[in-house]
Amino acid sequence: MTGEWEELERRLWAAGGSEAEIDRILADDFSLKARAYTASVEDARALVAEALPDWHLHLGYGASGVFPYALLARGDSRIVSDGPTVPLAILRSALAARAADQAPAAPPPA
Repeated sequence: MTGEWEELERRLWAAGGSEAEIDRILADDFSLKARAYTASVEDARALVAEALPDWHLHLGYGASGVFPYALLARGDSRIVSDGPTVPLAILRSALAARAADQAPAAPPPA
């Protein structure tokens, strides 16, 4: 993950709600139309559908029933993130999935 992605990840984990600057950065980094990704469940789900079409999104609430989580799954890969809001949970998982997609493949075992 580049320094820019690390900064975006830090900002997403620090966010508590809608952040217009994060929305702009996400649109630029994922090459998508500008939307209210941090404020809208629909827009956050659209980001996953458009930018990560091979990933399956599941939303839920943890055992306490207070904090939402977003699980992205593809094959054997599972990424789970929670957040103070559903959009932020989705976006945190989306960023981790994008990083997993861009990570170099591990060499085969010797």
